[in-house]
Amino acid sequence: MLQKSKTICSLSLALVLSVSLVQPAMANIKYMPDVTPEMSQASFWADYHEGYRDVILTQEEIQAFNQDTFLADGTMVMDLKTAAETYNGISKNKALQSSSASDAQYYLSWTYDQDGNKTDWAYFQEMIDNTQDPDAKEVMPTRYGIAVNRTTVQVFPSDRFLLDDPNDKDSDNMALSAVPVNEPLLIYGTSADGKYYQARIASCSGWVPAEDVALCESREEWLSAWDLPSEDLLVVYGNKVYTDKSYETPATSRRMLTTGTALELVTDLAPDQMIGNRSPYHNYVVYLPVRKEDGSYSKEMALIPETAKVNLGYLPLTMENIAHVAFQNLGDAYGWGGMLDVEDCSGMVRTIYSCFGLEVARNGNWQWNMNMEKIDMTTMSLEEKCLILDEMPLGSALCFPGHEMIYLGKVDDKYYVISAVGTIMSPDTGKRLNTRDVMINTLDVKRANGKTWMEALNKAFMPCYAKLDGKTYDFPKTQWYHDGVAYCLNKGLLTNKEDGTFGLSDTTTRAMVAEALWAAEGKPKTVTRYFYQDVGEAHPSREAIFWAAETGVMSGYGGNTFGANDAVTREQLAAILWRYAQYKGDDVSVGEDTNILSYADAFVISEYAIPAMQWACGAGIINGSDDGTLNPKGTAQKVHTAQMLMNFIKM
Repeated sequence: MLQKSKTICSLSLALVLSVSLVQPAMANIKYMPDVTPEMSQASFWADYHEGYRDVILTQEEIQAFNQDTFLADGTMVMDLKTAAETYNGISKNKALQSSSASDAQYYLSWTYDQDGNKTDWAYFQEMIDNTQDPDAKEVMPTRYGIAVNRTTVQVFPSDRFLLDDPNDKDSDNMALSAVPVNEPLLIYGTSADGKYYQARIASCSGWVPAEDVALCESREEWLSAWDLPSEDLLVVYGNKVYTDKSYETPATSRRMLTTGTALELVTDLAPDQMIGNRSPYHNYVVYLPVRKEDGSYSKEMALIPETAKVNLGYLPLTMENIAHVAFQNLGDAYGWGGMLDVEDCSGMVRTIYSCFGLEVARNGNWQWNMNMEKIDMTTMSLEEKCLILDEMPLGSALCFPGHEMIYLGKVDDKYYVISAVGTIMSPDTGKRLNTRDVMINTLDVKRANGKTWMEALNKAFMPCYAKLDGKTYDFPKTQWYHDGVAYCLNKGLLTNKEDGTFGLSDTTTRAMVAEALWAAEGKPKTVTRYFYQDVGEAHPSREAIFWAAETGVMSGYGGNTFGANDAVTREQLAAILWRYAQYKGDDVSVGEDTNILSYADAFVISEYAIPAMQWACGAGIINGSDDGTLNPKGTAQKVHTAQMLMNFIKM
């Protein structure tokens, strides 16, 4: 018994020691408010999403989706295999001269060089001149390239900088998009200095350093490097995977392979075959692209350790795997256009989905044009956005102008995302903060302008939920009240509350109605001054209330009060709109086919409101409930007022 107790104590001590060794490291990691260490694990989110491990799209469906993306307008994604074999080099030079001059004009007024000096036209003119291929002819063969290093597509053929902050070289606007190792490129010319290729990758075009590209002898050789079935590929899903350093095989030594890199697997090794001076035990054997001294393409075998975060073929497209890949980037720097060997916000989304074989467009605006499930949240109330997010799957892309993120889920009434973040309003100091970090945060975080991310959301789309062969998904759609609320917010008839919510179930007050109708009239100046005890000089609705009284649309009560904060019933709102219609000279006659007696509670309508209710029902301004009642004396909630105002103004 004593021995057993000693054993138990020893085990307990071991656990304590284990915790004490791990805990300090975790404590030293900084997290955003409401984010816990457990949230960095893909498994944490399993409990918050049904079908977390279900395959969403098969590889066959993914390939069909990619074809749709190639054909869709506005995605800017190209099926490189369909490219013409020749191009007009003279026309290409002219087009590059014109487009690069336009780009220079755009960057001229706000960029700096690498020494912090303001850029001038001479700075750009040298780069514009370098876009001209000195060997251009009318008929030029399209050349086929393979990226041998992780690199970027650039705006100009130059190693100069285009900084938006003269003191920050880590934000260079020269970069456009990341290019991983073994990425195929179409080559449409060489810069005047011979150091850059004018290239097209699947998602965009620009200039790529020639030293990072190997040129294939033929289209067939080019295709053999990358156009392979999933089972013949080794796909990197980790943040960065490196080959081992070797003096024996320098061409494949210490090569950096970033997320989404797909390499050809070697499956026909001879017995005891060596890779350089090593045997391949506990390693995957792949072909790495190599640039020979003359710039041509070759491939050499290389080893990737079995412990590396790689997968045989594209990963199965599940919510769990999306989270697992996304979390590999946590703590990474933010890299505009793929600079610094990392990604920016939309580049991160594109790269994550590339691990599953999906071709996603380069930025959020282009991604929106893909044939997938999407929801426009531009005119949604905060409450409606929450209802949408409550049903949204992990992996959905959420956007607002200037930023894109991947949705993780809802925990304790807070909505979580992961993204490469450039700037936020600091949760500690309330000042603008250059985070430049891949991080998890809630949508409560504020932008530098003071708006929360939730308030700013304007688009949501699901790259993994393609619309194929009539296949649809039961995603939440807009609510019945969406049009009315959006209309009133856009027209300035009703406003959000201080917390950013619309207040759907809030009571409509007389002051709110006066404000809405006054706004609908363009907020005209009033002449008459009224004395209402509850409408002092500082009352926010004072001018609107005076206008409503002056026009006869609304009137005060006895005892010199207006009842500004009094609740409005449905029949009172109908009566106010009826009088407003008369003020405007609208026809308020009731059609012969209008009969409100079919409603079970028609007889409880107040006598003064009967004509107004008949008119409102006939005009489609007010509608009965599913139970066949009008509820005339029920309080008009703000959401019902929004609907009635829209129905009235648009009738």
